[in-house]
Amino acid sequence: MIIGCEKNQELPDDQITLPVDTLQVTFEIGEEIGDSTNTFWSIVGVDIDDQGRIFVLDEIDASVKVYDMQGNYILRVTQRGAGPGELLYPQGLCIMPDGRLVINAPSKNGYVVFNDSLEFVEEISFWQDNSPYHVSPLTNNKLVVCRYDDNAYTDVMWHTVAIHNWGEREWETLLWKDSIEISNSEYNRDPSVSINFCMFHLLSTYGDGNGNVYFGQVDSNEYRVIGWDSTGTEILSITRDMTPVEKAPEEIASEATYINSYYQQHGGSPSRDLRPSIHENMISEVGIGPDKNLWVRRGTRNEPFFDIYDLDSNLLRHAIFPADGWSWKTKITPQGILAWELDPLEGYQKLYLLE
Repeated sequence: MIIGCEKNQELPDDQITLPVDTLQVTFEIGEEIGDSTNTFWSIVGVDIDDQGRIFVLDEIDASVKVYDMQGNYILRVTQRGAGPGELLYPQGLCIMPDGRLVINAPSKNGYVVFNDSLEFVEEISFWQDNSPYHVSPLTNNKLVVCRYDDNAYTDVMWHTVAIHNWGEREWETLLWKDSIEISNSEYNRDPSVSINFCMFHLLSTYGDGNGNVYFGQVDSNEYRVIGWDSTGTEILSITRDMTPVEKAPEEIASEATYINSYYQQHGGSPSRDLRPSIHENMISEVGIGPDKNLWVRRGTRNEPFFDIYDLDSNLLRHAIFPADGWSWKTKITPQGILAWELDPLEGYQKLYLLE
């Protein structure tokens, strides 16, 4: 089990109403220099499969490194290139119920797929522009796809969450849509809002592989989690009254530096001075944890902090990994909680398995 034993009842939050479990580090992977099997350039996706294999997708290295549950290196999947099964700047990955590895590959206009033996199977290429940036498994034949799109004629930009049948371009069921309208004059005055929305205001879901998917709304004013079944019928809704949280000035400065660097590395204009939102999102991630309950990571705290619910929406307890830093990312899985920083103080990334 992943539940720690230490309790902390004194955290400064009026919505922490139950005992708080402290998560501990089981192992860490990551070196600044040395063996390339343990070096990461830019982690953009992680997952753990039913065999206990940990998958780490590196955007810059354009590969997936695979480890066992003790952190021992197993092998490397794919490489940088334009050939079959190769990648350029991948964006994410997921594991299907039958063990297939699906990688979001914008350079291939869709996904690159490997079987459970990690052999290349196929490329699914549908979208000439704005291929999925996040995909979750719903069943072996259905995916939940998150995409960004825009329309220059109407000045509208939007993100969608939808159920797709495997191998089909158009969605079967639209689950969620979030949009903004930005005119050319507004963009020219301040591109921050639109660029943050299209590049950093990204949606994510958690598909349990058994026909259910969970989604934490990306919003700085509302805390809401929704669950749907494979037909798009709502099966769960959780809301909480939370006070909006402003980012600290130091966090805004650090995030601005990161956003501008990332934007320029991906072809953006260096003359643009982008500013992040001044408010934290209420929720940053959801997933089914090792106790088979629904874990909801709050975005209002710098250290990874989780509200834990049963699947009837009852709040059971909280959990925290007491490591401060604005850029922590996590992946909640039934096999464990994986954590890493986008912009670590050490200057190089480490991956942690938490208990």
